[in-house]
Amino acid sequence: MRRKVSTIMEDGLFRQAKVEAARQGKTLSALLEDALIAYLTAATGQRPVSGSLVEASWGAFAAPPEVVRAVMEEDDDWFDAR
Repeated sequence: MRRKVSTIMEDGLFRQAKVEAARQGKTLSALLEDALIAYLTAATGQRPVSGSLVEASWGAFAAPPEVVRAVMEEDDDWFDAR
C-alpha cells in the first residue's frame, strides 16, 4: 500500500531534488522513495519491506536447491503437475 506524506525541507534541497528527479526521468516521489530505501538499507543492513508477505519473508528459510527439490518432489509429484 502506498501512503501520501508531507514534509518540510529547505528550498534549495527541494529544487535540487526536483532537478535530479527530472534528470533521471522519474517523479520526485520516486526519487525520495529510492533515497529513503537506500538510507534505511545502509542504516539497518537490510532492505525495508513493502508490506508484502512474500517480500517480508524472502530469505527467511535458506535451503540449498537439492533440499527444495526433495521437498517439492515429496508433495504428490508437484513437478509432474504441469
